[in-house]
Amino acid sequence: MKTLIAAAAVLAIAAAVLGAGSASAYGGDGKMDVYQIGISFNCNNPAFCGSENLGGFWGWGELDHNPATGVNTGDAELTGCSHGTFNGAAHTSVEVTRWWIAPGSAGPYTFYTDEIDTTTSRGHTDVTTIIGDDIGVPAVPGHYSTSEIFGFTPPPGVSAQIQVAFKPAH
Repeated sequence: MKTLIAAAAVLAIAAAVLGAGSASAYGGDGKMDVYQIGISFNCNNPAFCGSENLGGFWGWGELDHNPATGVNTGDAELTGCSHGTFNGAAHTSVEVTRWWIAPGSAGPYTFYTDEIDTTTSRGHTDVTTIIGDDIGVPAVPGHYSTSEIFGFTPPPGVSAQIQVAFKPAH
């Protein structure tokens, strides 16, 4: 048994070392500025959200700026689950065709996007083009908690978190 475990460990290490390649899916091998955004919103308090709006919404997004061309693009993957009138889960893939920063709902530095959203729910898919969308996310790296997002401390059962990270091109 010890020999089998040792052999498996050696094979795993060899595969990791020999198979390790460059991870370049985002940021163009470091040639682009990259914002990464994580979001989580949850409401399980019917008195605050209404019984038809219970559930959550979670996602990850990435916005690239190419310093060589000035082009801003990105993508995101978002999932929501409702426990109210529209029970069930939905998934949205977002292709950001253009983004910019301007004053908006998240303060003086808010992300805006032009995007194509593909949403799938209950076996049905909808594709929507959205222009000039204030996405409600600050364009300043940091962690934003429920009270910072809402401007007040909500009651129990309500939570919102936004994480914004930035990696400059090199």
